[in-house]
Parts: sequence; structure tokens; C-alpha cells
Amino acid sequence: MTNLMKALSEKRSTGQVYCPICTHTVSAEIDTVNKRVRVKPGQKCPRCSTSLDAGIVVQLPEAA
Repeated sequence: MTNLMKALSEKRSTGQVYCPICTHTVSAEIDTVNKRVRVKPGQKCPRCSTSLDAGIVVQLPEAA
């Protein structure tokens, strides 16, 4: 896969992520690569200040 194709398949947006430590849903940046969605590495939960790397993406708003 060339760099151009890789750049076109990656997308960053804001969505809702479940924090496993404080058990709340918080807003975070999400990386979308092909059909996989992941929390952008290095983010912290605004409520409890723990890492959201293990967080689960709950909602990714996208237009139809």
C-alpha cells in the first residue's frame, strides 16, 4: 500500500469513548483506519486523568 492510499484511508474525528476506570462516557479523538476505530494514543480522561488507550469507542458520529 502506498503512502497516498494509506493517507486516504486514515481519518480522525471526535466521538464518545467509555472510560473503564471512572465508568463514564467522555469525548475523545478517534482514529479510523479502514474499518477499524481506535482511540488516539496518549489521550487522558477529562474526569479521572487516566489513559484512554484501553477505552472502548461507544459512538462515532457520521453523516449518512
